[in-house]
Amino acid sequence: MARGPIAAFETMLPPNAAPPKTLVIRYAGAEKKLRDQYVYQTYLSMQARDQMALVPGNRLVIRFGEEVVGEGQAILVEKITLAKLTRYDAISAGYESAEAQRKHLLETVLQGVRKPEQAEFYKILYRWL
Repeated sequence: MARGPIAAFETMLPPNAAPPKTLVIRYAGAEKKLRDQYVYQTYLSMQARDQMALVPGNRLVIRFGEEVVGEGQAILVEKITLAKLTRYDAISAGYESAEAQRKHLLETVLQGVRKPEQAEFYKILYRWL
């Protein structure tokens, strides 16, 4: 019989549990909130979400740039457009304002999209484990 905290953790995971997916947060304004565990939301392009095959329930490794900050679990993976974003979305994702959020999303998640105002992308809501 295995002993110790690692062995106990291993027995809690179901045998078919997928390895965690990695979410990388790169917006500099989100770093402090991310480290204080207030940021619970991020965004992915359609291609990035499809490549990761991210669905609610997936375990996540949350990184800021190259540094691992913690582990979480996806609780919402929802298609959204720029028009549907609210001030609350901006705050919970670590942006100073809705305009800063919009600018960053246009430069990153929606970069190269032909009609960014109408383009869909994914809002990822996660909780810390």
